Amino acid sequence: MLNFPKILLGISTILMANTPIQTQAQIPIETRTLHQYEAKIPDWSKITWDNLAPVGQPGYLNIAPELVSKIGYNPSRSWSAGQKIDSIVMLGDVEDAFKMSAFSLESISAIAPIDFSQLTLKDLGLLQWQTPNTLVKAIPGLGNLDISQVAPIYDLFNQVAAQKRIINLTVADNTKSKIKNKKPLKIAVSGNLLRVLQSNPQAANTPLSKLDLSRYPINSVPGLSKTQLAKFPGWQQSFINQVPGLNKIPFDKMPQPIDAEFNVVGIASLVLGKAEQGDTKVGSDYFISGSVNRSSVTIPVACESRQECAYMELGDLAGQQGELYGKRWAFGSQMVKGGFGLLGRVNGSKEPTGRLVYGSAFKVVLTGVNESQGTADFGLFFRICANISFVGKTCTPYFIGPVPWIPVRENELVVVGTR
Repeated sequence: MLNFPKILLGISTILMANTPIQTQAQIPIETRTLHQYEAKIPDWSKITWDNLAPVGQPGYLNIAPELVSKIGYNPSRSWSAGQKIDSIVMLGDVEDAFKMSAFSLESISAIAPIDFSQLTLKDLGLLQWQTPNTLVKAIPGLGNLDISQVAPIYDLFNQVAAQKRIINLTVADNTKSKIKNKKPLKIAVSGNLLRVLQSNPQAANTPLSKLDLSRYPINSVPGLSKTQLAKFPGWQQSFINQVPGLNKIPFDKMPQPIDAEFNVVGIASLVLGKAEQGDTKVGSDYFISGSVNRSSVTIPVACESRQECAYMELGDLAGQQGELYGKRWAFGSQMVKGGFGLLGRVNGSKEPTGRLVYGSAFKVVLTGVNESQGTADFGLFFRICANISFVGKTCTPYFIGPVPWIPVRENELVVVGTR
């Protein structure tokens, strides 16, 4: 068993009552009617990472070097209230939900057109930690080209060679130095790229971040735009907004589309406010909100006895015999166990009570209730996930948020699941 004391810390202050709620007009929705009830459901053909509302609360995650080496990249990050979610979520966090690593720039452009003439290598964030070696391994046929045909690699090799010569000259001029002059680095100005890399391991393993990548158009690395993101080492560490066009892809056009059906709906019968308290006679079987386990299943959790417990009570289209009749969706100020594995210790292993409604990418949480007006507000919470060699997947609790979601009024339908 791995033991990393004090390796990580994540904090997100969840203040539901003070969270600004986005109006439903700002979220692309479709309105449908079942029997005499109206349902406002998300229009996933128009919802993208880019048009989701900003997060309501700040937070951070710090990972110690010991664990970073096990993961293979650093998932540490911090965010501010009001920051867009596409600059907080990394590709690795939601890989199981959307499989976005299967995209290439060309396949993204087929859905959300990209003007490649305006792109530079700097626009594809994951290139900053690539090396000539990793590019040749990732991009089919690149190693067969002449080095002069790949301008960034050619320039990087010459830059490394120039720095090496300067160092040697400095040492040679210092007659008192006991450091022996090393053999000058030899860089081929032409020749098969793969052979040049093999002959110059120092330059071959130098990260592209040593260059000003904004000087190079995206097509300066032949085949780059056709290559799947998953082929590049450390792709998991790229934020969504660091991949051109990715934040414009509708959620129903992902390689693994979001669960878009809404065949599990309940009636928002009654909204009850903060005067309500948990009751030992009202167990978890009365609730549909709760925690999420490692299998991405919602486990209902009852409100704690004598603790504040605002909630929305549901009705069922089938009447009193329906499974949802009388069930409660508790207010998200109630914190429940969340996360699993090493990252599960983040945020005190706590997340707001809620449900996985549309898959595992985010948790839907009741973030506000207004008993007098009969309204309930919702928000989305996200998590951070990684895979550790020989250990497997680990995730934090759902603690990044809230991202305002579709509100509901009494006697409207509310989506509680897609299966």
